[in-house]
Amino acid sequence: SPDLNFMLLRMGVCSYNNLESNGAQMRHIVSNDKCLCMDSFPLSDNYDEPEYRSSLESKTSVEIFSFLCESGLNPRPLWDSFKIKMPNQLWAIVSPAIRIVEPLKGLKLEDLEAVKHKNQIIESYSFLKEKVGSVCATDILHLLAPELFVPWDDTIMEHYGLTKYEQDYYKFLETSRKELIDVLAETQMTPKAMRGAIYQRGWKPLTKLLDEYHFARVRKLPPHFN
Repeated sequence: SPDLNFMLLRMGVCSYNNLESNGAQMRHIVSNDKCLCMDSFPLSDNYDEPEYRSSLESKTSVEIFSFLCESGLNPRPLWDSFKIKMPNQLWAIVSPAIRIVEPLKGLKLEDLEAVKHKNQIIESYSFLKEKVGSVCATDILHLLAPELFVPWDDTIMEHYGLTKYEQDYYKFLETSRKELIDVLAETQMTPKAMRGAIYQRGWKPLTKLLDEYHFARVRKLPPHFN
């Protein structure tokens, strides 16, 4: 049976955009009983996340640092655990990670194959996990290879019965791949068409749409999952 369908994906994106702190320029007023954007799909550029888009496009130390600040990973968690409080300190970690991830650039999640890609994915995740922790590692990996890596956090990990272990992150990617393939098969959309069906500009990668669904679903966010 499908792990995910198009309606659930849209409900996840809708509930994600209900958040007051998701970085969107225009945000929903939180409502527990009314869907506020399902009739408005594809969502306008008012729902763009500027910090996220800047880091995705430029991949500079300042932009990535700003994105991590926006997503709540900085300054305290990174500073408390890893003594990272400046963009140049983060770049000293991200720069060698770029070289490790290089063979995976351009790979799409739906084309993931264990025999070809598992070792490189595990090496990339392991390198960053040791230096910035498991959650921040997947955010950075997502920025470096956005069509492949799906971010996670402790709540999502727990929901899927996974740990921070490298093999478990690979399992999470396989699960996310199955979810994505199920939706593409159901809708018979191309990846480009699906991106445009959710957000008007269509620039957010499918992995980000899955992340928004995961984020809203596991937290039981209103109006669809509470």
